[in-house]
Amino acid sequence: MELQLPEIFSVRAILVARRILLRQFPVESALAITPMLFSQGEKSCVALFRYGVAVFVNISPLEQQHLIDRTLQPYLEQPIEGGEAENIEVAIAPDQEERVQGERITLCEGSIPRLQLLVEVMARSVLLADYEARINRSFDMVEPLAEKLSKSKGPRTGGQLLQTIGTALATEHDMVGRAAVTEKPDLLWEHSELEGLYLMLENDFELRERDTALVRKINLVSRTAQTSLELLQSRRSLRVEWYIVILIVVEILLTLFDLFVRQH
Repeated sequence: MELQLPEIFSVRAILVARRILLRQFPVESALAITPMLFSQGEKSCVALFRYGVAVFVNISPLEQQHLIDRTLQPYLEQPIEGGEAENIEVAIAPDQEERVQGERITLCEGSIPRLQLLVEVMARSVLLADYEARINRSFDMVEPLAEKLSKSKGPRTGGQLLQTIGTALATEHDMVGRAAVTEKPDLLWEHSELEGLYLMLENDFELRERDTALVRKINLVSRTAQTSLELLQSRRSLRVEWYIVILIVVEILLTLFDLFVRQH
């Protein structure tokens, strides 16, 4: 089945859950498999990704919410309200060069492979936006710790540090295990002629640059939090050592006092 897309239509990618259970969807009803596209009539479709992103092609916001609440809900693991989202306008112009201009992408045709490539890049961009928001929250918590370390001061509690380290590690795990945002889509193995389009989209959405910046932030957050935690543990160990020394001194004083009393 081929979609009869209009000359100009909107595409919206939304992070709707931490995971979409794609294996439970009937494959025979899909327009395409990698990524999975499901038609919503002759002029619209929705693309689903296992890492929780749904991309709606030529579907109104009201219909999008209806699909999320009614159709997709049983397949969503850890649903997300108000997740990251991106919108783009697409124009089909056979006589024009494929390009990106602001919030509009011009394609020479509305074929399924081109659509698959576009929705996958948008899904990756939304996922990166979620990672960026999560690690930025940790970055905001770590910045005061870095300032204290520069002034030879350390944190007084380890709970916040452990939470910060955990967030950084969880985000890094998600980036590696759930979606390789900088790897070429599997689609290009069968449609190598679309590699130029992919490179253009990847450059416009800055996938590689954002991924590199994100990895640097994760490393910085982890190093700062771990250094602060080590400093905190070192201070606690030093405090325990002082307690032991004090106890030894008290024991010696008590022994001397006892000897002194007995002699007199």
